[in-house]
Amino acid sequence: MTNLSWTNELLQQTVSYVVRIPGAIITLIATYILIRLMKRVLAAAASLAHLETTAKSLISSSVSFVGWVIGISATLNALGLTQVSLALGGSVALVAMALATGLNSVSQDLLAGIYLLSDDDFGIGARVRTAGVEGEIIRLSMRKTKIRDKDGMIHAIPNRNIDAATYTIIEQRPSKTREKAEKPSNTREETA
Repeated sequence: MTNLSWTNELLQQTVSYVVRIPGAIITLIATYILIRLMKRVLAAAASLAHLETTAKSLISSSVSFVGWVIGISATLNALGLTQVSLALGGSVALVAMALATGLNSVSQDLLAGIYLLSDDDFGIGARVRTAGVEGEIIRLSMRKTKIRDKDGMIHAIPNRNIDAATYTIIEQRPSKTREKAEKPSNTREETA
């Protein structure tokens, strides 16, 4: 008799999970669509902000990771596995909190880099004074700025240090219109 009741209970639980499978599949499909939509929107925004390829890749990967974790948690919840869903969500929250604490300076550099890259006057070729260094910007990335001083020394300064302090633009970088005017034209003069 106990064997029959055990089989009956197993069959009932199996049926209860099978009934929930269509909802779980719909949740996964919705997750996939939402992640693709968010990645496209953020890619367009990153292109408008003229972000580097590295930053675009970082944003895309972050959106995918967070989106899939949330989607899988929702799918497990739709299947009735609420405890597993909560455990997964809690684990991700702990990992995210640890990363946020550990990567605080990196995120500050990245945010400052976005602001500095969007400044039309602060760019490669500009002469600046910042963080105790005066010279020409020779490289500007999301995390740091490289400045060559008058002695030829190259200083790599984290962007958060530049953005948090005052920077003085001594001479603006060459504008694109000046660069075009200085380029020799490809037209030939005919001699008679």
